[in-house]
Amino acid sequence: MRPLLVLILMLLPMPAWAEVPLSGYFTATKACPAYQSISRQTNPGDILTRPGTAYDLVAGNSARPTHLWIVVPGAQPERRWVAIDCGTRSTDAEGRQDDPPPPPPRRAYRGTQYILAVNWQPAFCETSPRKPECRAQRPDSFEATNFTLHGLWPQPRDNAYCNVAPAERRASETGDWRSLAEPRLSPGLRRDLDEVMPGTLSALERHEWTKHGTCYGASAERYFADALDLMLALNASPVAELFAANIGRKITLRQVRAAFDEAFGPGAGERVRMECAPDGNRTIITELTIGLTGEISGPDDFARLIAAASPTEGGCASGMVDPVGLR
Repeated sequence: MRPLLVLILMLLPMPAWAEVPLSGYFTATKACPAYQSISRQTNPGDILTRPGTAYDLVAGNSARPTHLWIVVPGAQPERRWVAIDCGTRSTDAEGRQDDPPPPPPRRAYRGTQYILAVNWQPAFCETSPRKPECRAQRPDSFEATNFTLHGLWPQPRDNAYCNVAPAERRASETGDWRSLAEPRLSPGLRRDLDEVMPGTLSALERHEWTKHGTCYGASAERYFADALDLMLALNASPVAELFAANIGRKITLRQVRAAFDEAFGPGAGERVRMECAPDGNRTIITELTIGLTGEISGPDDFARLIAAASPTEGGCASGMVDPVGLR
């Protein structure tokens, strides 16, 4: 029986290739399609490798591979095949663009540690009407009656672009945001961010992560989750109620600061600056910047974080709360 079994096995068709486990990283040198299947060349999501980015390496398609199996964060599915000539292999993390290492133990911070920048989106869109998020405004959309996230900025102002490659920095500074890598976010957080930060339609989150998030000392997931917690506290407060109740009317910096004091304690308003812009024969409120200091662990921290920051100059004295929709 044994010789017969051997003969049968020899006559069976052999696979054209077999996966060979590999370890290390694959660093892309050019944009190449990332296939789910090599033979069918299926590519759900039309995923391309991004030059300069290192991907976890899983396997090759043979002992002398023509394609490598890599992990592409955010792709569905994440494991994809790329041609071997699309990059280089390495066994260490050199050149790997990943979440920054944890910061050293924090000392007591004096002054303002972060700035939370929030837009009044209808007014922002009067100044940038061609942006896709501005063309997509609707009367019943989130941004019609709530503040939207611009960014969470570690201070001082020059604390930016931490361990970011020169090409990535240039893309961020010149507005070529879509060429930047998408921050690695869970699906639930991504959905929440798309609502509270309409600018994701313009890849704003890629710019904000590259410029500011890389200096936050935590993962992209933690960075944006903390920012959304702060937005939740702000949009559930009398400050958001003041704006929503005065759409189409003028309010003053004094009113805004008083609303912060009511919501987050005496003196909170002194940590807030209001930005305005001319729009024809009127002045509209485009943004608030709010000073914060301390560890961010949830929406309930907002009052404590504001109280620990330094007072700031107030900005414009008054402006109109712009209704949704372009003039």
